[in-house]
Amino acid sequence: MPQTKAPKQTLYYIPHTHWEGAVFYTREEYLQMGLSNILSAMRLLEKYPDYKFALDQVAYFKPFLERYPELAPAFKKYIKEGRLELVGGMNVMPDDVKPGGELFVRQIEYAKKYCREQLGVEVTTAWLLDTFGHHPQMPQLLKLGGFKSFFFCRGLAGDTTPSEFNWKGIDGSTIPAFWLPGFYGLFYGPPREPDRFAKFFEDRFNSLNSHTHYPERVGLAGVDVSEPEDYVTPLLRQFNEKAENPFTIRYSIPSDFAKIVAERKDVPTLSGDFNPIFQGTYSSRIELKQATREIEQKLLTAEKLSAISDYLGMPTDEQMLWRAWEPVLFNQTHDLASGVMADHVYTDTVRGYDFSKRLADEMIQSRWQNIASRIDTRGEGTPVVVFNPLGRYRSEVVEVDLGFAASQANDLSVVNSDGKILPVQLTYAERYSDGSFRRAKLAFQAFEVPALGYAVFHVVTKKSSNGLKEIAPSGPEVDSMTNGVYFLKVDTKTGAINSVIDHIFGDVELLKGPANVVSRQEDKGDLWELYHTLDGASYIPATNKQPVPNASTALLSNAFSDKPGTLIKGPVFSEFKVSHPFGNGTFSTRIRLAAGTRRIEIETEIVNNEKNVRYQALFPTTIKGGKSTQEIPFGAVERPVGVEYPAQNWADYGDAKNSLSVLNVGMPGNVVSEDGTMMLSLLRSQSLGDYNEGHTSASGYEIGVPRTFHYALFSHNGGWNTSGVSREAQEFNSPMLVFKAEQHAGNLPQRWGMVTINQTKAMLTALKPGPDGTTIIRVYEVTGQPSTSLRLSLPSKIIAANEANLLGDTGSKLRTDGNEVFIELHAFEIKTIKLKLTPNHR
Repeated sequence: MPQTKAPKQTLYYIPHTHWEGAVFYTREEYLQMGLSNILSAMRLLEKYPDYKFALDQVAYFKPFLERYPELAPAFKKYIKEGRLELVGGMNVMPDDVKPGGELFVRQIEYAKKYCREQLGVEVTTAWLLDTFGHHPQMPQLLKLGGFKSFFFCRGLAGDTTPSEFNWKGIDGSTIPAFWLPGFYGLFYGPPREPDRFAKFFEDRFNSLNSHTHYPERVGLAGVDVSEPEDYVTPLLRQFNEKAENPFTIRYSIPSDFAKIVAERKDVPTLSGDFNPIFQGTYSSRIELKQATREIEQKLLTAEKLSAISDYLGMPTDEQMLWRAWEPVLFNQTHDLASGVMADHVYTDTVRGYDFSKRLADEMIQSRWQNIASRIDTRGEGTPVVVFNPLGRYRSEVVEVDLGFAASQANDLSVVNSDGKILPVQLTYAERYSDGSFRRAKLAFQAFEVPALGYAVFHVVTKKSSNGLKEIAPSGPEVDSMTNGVYFLKVDTKTGAINSVIDHIFGDVELLKGPANVVSRQEDKGDLWELYHTLDGASYIPATNKQPVPNASTALLSNAFSDKPGTLIKGPVFSEFKVSHPFGNGTFSTRIRLAAGTRRIEIETEIVNNEKNVRYQALFPTTIKGGKSTQEIPFGAVERPVGVEYPAQNWADYGDAKNSLSVLNVGMPGNVVSEDGTMMLSLLRSQSLGDYNEGHTSASGYEIGVPRTFHYALFSHNGGWNTSGVSREAQEFNSPMLVFKAEQHAGNLPQRWGMVTINQTKAMLTALKPGPDGTTIIRVYEVTGQPSTSLRLSLPSKIIAANEANLLGDTGSKLRTDGNEVFIELHAFEIKTIKLKLTPNHR
């Protein structure tokens, strides 16, 4: 029988341009360069009927359509013809490992809303070509966001890794993934001579041999802010006319190739964590990571207060929320989120954050005033209302700032809504000449504040013979403190923690050496990389193991001292503070232990005066041979010891008996050494190095600028997933809000909450206004184990309840009973719930 001739191979050739957003130039400067490239692409679409183009990032093509509205009809026509494909489905090409999960969701919401409403397009291709690593909850997030495929370049290792596979996430979700060996410019810039053109394409086509055995292959043609190539089409046609050429080049868009791969029967499935990439970015320009965390929490709180205000019959402005979100979304561009930029771009980035923070603060204040006007705040003394922005009851130390004019009070107490007097601690006082208060700051434990709700307390003033005094520091010989949970011993001169004993779990010593010691090492890298300079084409995750800094390899903060620190012991909290030189800079730390709490909270300030160094906080544990687990957006994964990874709010190290977690506020760089030392990256002093393109980046050295870091220790026994570490870290990152109020009647009681969840395995991450008067709630399963019989209780009867995707599109109905809705979650499942509630408009 005659042999069947093998089908001719095909290169699915996708022209695109990678718009940078901001790195060496600002957003506007890159727009001035990049908008011309869209014009060139449209010209080629008009000139050549077979030409196709992929265009990403709403922050790129939205300004194009706003500045050239006359081209909008042609733009929409090419989309409808299937020759111009909008990809990405996000405002920018964001970092997805360092920002929070809800911030990533807002990328999708903002961009897809625009594409739907303004262009009538459903974007289904995720396009994170240059992003620095990807965490294994991405498959679920992308599927819930309506994506059908995922194109990327970084995070895979090995010359034989398949270029097309199904990526399986930690919850079991899968998404077709398209890895691009050779990067997004593999087929960009071919020679203009036909023979050399053919050789160029054949060489690059064959470079994919080790990654696929199929006759169809995909290749991208575009680099950073690149102009579409107007000379390629005639050469491409000439290449295809030669029958002897081993393959055909076909202009394509990403969905064309995705459809071909979807027909294959043996596509492999891969799972895993596509990290770490560019480890230096975890602590370069650390203040930007901290600002991201702060403003994300503020905007999520503004959304929650908006949803509550809407429910109470006082509608809020959704557009103002999105106006505040957009600069934050833009600043998650992979370079900006990583702190990789020139000085003038850094200034522009900070300006964007400042704008969003102002709007967030304004919205929190105005939405809260809506709610507060409905609360019954009557009672003796000054009403203080504590708002809990999280989805569970919690107790926490809060502080209120008080002013006194006519009063002659020298004593203060706090009473809850049941009339119970609570312990208080005076943290600051200004007094009149008669000893009465002019100003005072008062700390107290706000017990059992309802989930997504508030509790009213009253500060009662009086005049007494003794009065309320600030707590005097203990003498320098006192070096320990306890709260019934932990016993801490500190070095009063250096600020090192020499001992932590956990009383709850059998008086276990957690430390094998001084902790809360900060190291300063030489680091001759750049803003991207630790210890070495950038290879921009790097795509393989780092495996280098970091040794623990010691006195022979680094400066250590406990090698320096000055005056002994101060230690106070009070009924609400105990606190130790010390400051001293650190090399040619300074070191200050504050260690706080609140009564009955499970967190040891630490605030450390570093002033750096040295170039090309890095700082880490060290915590040598007594745990041996434990497992290292770190939080990722909407989940957690075990990671190898010795290697620095990007963690979200916490990193945990433990064995079957004991574990220690380090919680952080905006400091993703975490590593556990093989000897059990936990290391938290605080700060790097670096520049763009060889990649400066003529632009200065001196602010990256962080010279002479005080930088403050908040982190905490949390110990437990057993595994991380039964410890409540995710809850502790979320609370540490989202403190309760304290508002003073006038006394007045109201139809809301003195304790009230919007949502109650009956199980701690479900963590609420969002409460926000939804479309058409609905309320959106998002939860996820936090322990990696199925969670059945979950019940969410609301303050009024539920009219309708449905599952929804990340965009709020209505899905299947959920079972309800009165004011309760019932759900089930499989391991690490993210679920969005869309509710229609009976309003409370009284």
